[in-house]
Amino acid sequence: MLVKQSVFEKKGLKLNALEVELKNTTLLLLEGYGAFFMCGALDVHIYQDREVVCGKAVKVKTLDELFNASIFDLSNYAKSLGLIPGMKVYEAFKKISETE
Repeated sequence: MLVKQSVFEKKGLKLNALEVELKNTTLLLLEGYGAFFMCGALDVHIYQDREVVCGKAVKVKTLDELFNASIFDLSNYAKSLGLIPGMKVYEAFKKISETE
């Protein structure tokens, strides 16, 4: 298992990135501005009763793909802040960053 932590900067956003390389797959996570988005491995429903801003995108294999992906599912708290499934991950981070 290889774990890589880095800073991911794009479109005026500065995010923490985590990549966990496992056999036949890689777990991907982008975090910043009080929110996080992850590859399809994230079970968003675990966070449904918490004030956690999170979501997942599916069929992504790189951090760039995750950043540009459409959001598949979101926590209820994320939805209460105006985030919606189908919006791009970077759009969600942009929206969250503007409310800080």
